[in-house]
Amino acid sequence: MPVFNHRCLRKILKVTHKDHITNEEILLWANSRKLSDIVTERRFRMAGHILCLPDHRATKVAISWTPAGGRRKTGRPKKTWRRTFQQDLQMVDFKWEEVEYVVTDRSKWRQAAARCAQRHGRN
Repeated sequence: MPVFNHRCLRKILKVTHKDHITNEEILLWANSRKLSDIVTERRFRMAGHILCLPDHRATKVAISWTPAGGRRKTGRPKKTWRRTFQQDLQMVDFKWEEVEYVVTDRSKWRQAAARCAQRHGRN
């Protein structure tokens, strides 16, 4: 996915690989950010919306649901949205238990999302 994004930016800016311009410079010229940073930040924002919902809503139940026996069926992907989000939380030193309290403070949550996106791009 990032390859497609960079290829499109290069076409828009009329820059070829023969020009030996790095992807970071292309992003600066296009006034854009890495796609992985954008996705991480939006994942945080969506989780904030979900975690603020009442406990009886289906989306909130789904985010904390675990399959019977604690394991998924054979052939199912091991990396789920929830596990990815938990890894994001670890990057900003949050635990799953304390997230619901942090979500209520919007400015703090947005700062955490931005911080996570920046750290995600560096790793």
